[in-house]
Amino acid sequence: MSERTSGWLPVEHVDVQGDPTETDRLVAALTQTGRDFRWTHGFHTYPAGLHPDSAGILLDGYSGAVYDPFTGGGTTLVEAMVQGRTTYGTDLSPIAVLVSTARTQLCDLEKVQRFRGQGRRIAEGAKRYDQLPRNPAVVAQKSWYDKHVAMELEGLRLGISRAPEEVQGLLTAAFSSLLVKCSHRRSDTSAVRDARHRAPETTAILFHKKVRELGRRLEAFRQAVPAETPQADVSLQDARRVTLPEPVTQIVTSPPYPAVYDYLPLQRLRLAWLDLPEPDDMSEIAPRRAFRSDPKWALDRWRKDLDAWLSRVPSQLDDGGSLTVVIGDGFSQGRAIDTLLPIEEAAQRAGLRPVARASGHREDLGPKITRREHVILFRK
Repeated sequence: MSERTSGWLPVEHVDVQGDPTETDRLVAALTQTGRDFRWTHGFHTYPAGLHPDSAGILLDGYSGAVYDPFTGGGTTLVEAMVQGRTTYGTDLSPIAVLVSTARTQLCDLEKVQRFRGQGRRIAEGAKRYDQLPRNPAVVAQKSWYDKHVAMELEGLRLGISRAPEEVQGLLTAAFSSLLVKCSHRRSDTSAVRDARHRAPETTAILFHKKVRELGRRLEAFRQAVPAETPQADVSLQDARRVTLPEPVTQIVTSPPYPAVYDYLPLQRLRLAWLDLPEPDDMSEIAPRRAFRSDPKWALDRWRKDLDAWLSRVPSQLDDGGSLTVVIGDGFSQGRAIDTLLPIEEAAQRAGLRPVARASGHREDLGPKITRREHVILFRK
């Protein structure tokens, strides 16, 4: 949906199938465009996120616990918490877990104030810091940063490591949000080099601004979430193997589109600076590099991964519970990769019943192609 890339245009030629009431809901979710910055949405860019309104529409009218097995930036969890729901999210990416956890924090005013105070002090210290990073993983990425920027980032990193534990996660999320912005990388979804000059001290100033922004967003989010709503349960787990603490009413998710992104390489700058373990290269589902290397093997592997994570779903759902999947066709070797039929077949093999589906064509201004996107509803 709309956070995938700034090049998404409105969906056209929508066709539907199944229960009329549910297809109306799916069409409404499919056709959302633009970006919505309410609450903690929009803080910290994350590729391939659902539009917040799409997630809210798909959740609205239901009750009970919600799970997103590919939580990414946590959009589904934020929307579910605003509806007062118990939420679970898992992802293979440590960055996804970091971002989702920060976006779903229920902080009282005192904690937000402590977070802001620490951020201000850390930023001031980073302006005067004059040592380059020594972490080998960061040193290996040094060509992406001007020398003075790298020193300010190292000062920020060191200051965060010395901050009280209760706000370290939020400070780390604010730090993570600027690691690509302050580099010579074009964007979060492109490793193309763009030479950009950032004046001394502006990296530390930007960090302080991001801390203040996150603080404001967390205050708004806390006010929007009903009292007694539990904190989201976000964990580093593989959707193909995870077991939830309890069955849920709804699973709402957008799994990786085949051959669209290489999520692991896109996060290497952050993994290095945050000293986080790099996931196993073979664990990533449907990366673009696999389709470039061996399209036939990659397609077969993607279909096996579909079976693997969908086979877990019936045990994760209450009787009568629902799974909603938002997914788009891939594109490799000049041909579209159909996602609709494989996911419907895999879901039915898992014992899930198709209820409704909405599909449409959307132009992507990045590779200048038109691909189909689908929202599919299944029930246990």
